[in-house]
Amino acid sequence: MPPPPYPPPTFDAVSAVGIAVIALAVSGGVMWIWHRYLPATATRATIVIGAWMLLTGTLAATGVLSRLDLRPPPAALLIAGVLALAIGVGLSPIGRALAAAVPLTTLVELQVFRLPLEGVMHRAGEIGIMPPELSYGGYNFDIVTGGLALALGLALQEGVRVPRAVIWAWNLWGLWCLAVIAAIAVATSPMVRAFGDDPRHVNTWVLHLPYVWLPAVLVMVALAGHVVLTRKLLTTAEPAPYTSSHR
Repeated sequence: MPPPPYPPPTFDAVSAVGIAVIALAVSGGVMWIWHRYLPATATRATIVIGAWMLLTGTLAATGVLSRLDLRPPPAALLIAGVLALAIGVGLSPIGRALAAAVPLTTLVELQVFRLPLEGVMHRAGEIGIMPPELSYGGYNFDIVTGGLALALGLALQEGVRVPRAVIWAWNLWGLWCLAVIAAIAVATSPMVRAFGDDPRHVNTWVLHLPYVWLPAVLVMVALAGHVVLTRKLLTTAEPAPYTSSHR
């Protein structure tokens, strides 16, 4: 049975502005990291990031992503594309270069955005524009990842002796949270509707601007960041404590 038509989510300033601001801030942070640590390719990276945001934003704003009648649905292609691109970039020579050049502390601090993001998502779930299953009121506990990223980042900046095992544990926890989020996103997608046909439990808000940047920018940065961090942990022998020379 084809999915029923889903109207755009009711406008909520906190949710819309929150997602847009966090997405723009995170993309700006990635550009800053690139310009500081890989300046030779920074211009190209900035163009690619900007073009990706423009493309996904345009597809959402013009209603292309909402065409659930198409086969395959653009929404399914978006989910698959985000996961493939994030993992592909992290495992590519670009990911290797980032792992070698960007300090461990910076890679950890990059994930702090997940703390305010989970607050915005909880708000969206409470008012019914996002399935509550995707918030910490449901099955998403990624707020812990963001909170620990903040605590670890501050500790590393202060030169506190943080055992590498702790960084590994946090990194694996963050990857596990992303896997859970991806599974819930698929389960609540309009193609699956595992929690029923009630629009409040169907994940269609990400098909609209600015919410499309949640998977297209924020999930992609989070996942690619974890892959790059994993490569750094596997290929470097940076000992604790992490002092200012590692920032």
